[in-house]
Amino acid sequence: MISVREATELEELQRLLDEAYKHYFDNDDVGHCKGSEGYIGLHFTNYFDRRDGEPFGIKGVEVYSYVLGPHRMHQFDTTSEALEAVREWHRDEMARDYSEEEGV
Repeated sequence: MISVREATELEELQRLLDEAYKHYFDNDDVGHCKGSEGYIGLHFTNYFDRRDGEPFGIKGVEVYSYVLGPHRMHQFDTTSEALEAVREWHRDEMARDYSEEEGV
């Protein structure tokens, strides 16, 4: 099951990614990006986890962001960890002033 907290965090994560990407693509005429930008993947507990008593639920979160993050694929243990990182990426992107950058 996905908890209400996890669902709320995933919604915010998606919203922040979309806002940051819009800012980036509205301001960067070069547009270095990959086709999987903004992908969010969830991993759930497997049979062995559940067999050992762990309930069905989110076991990990992936966020693909070549543009915003420090790598392409980012792995997190929880939605809270993923949201914390994406909040930083969002803050950094929204504070970026493209008019001050060379060649823009």
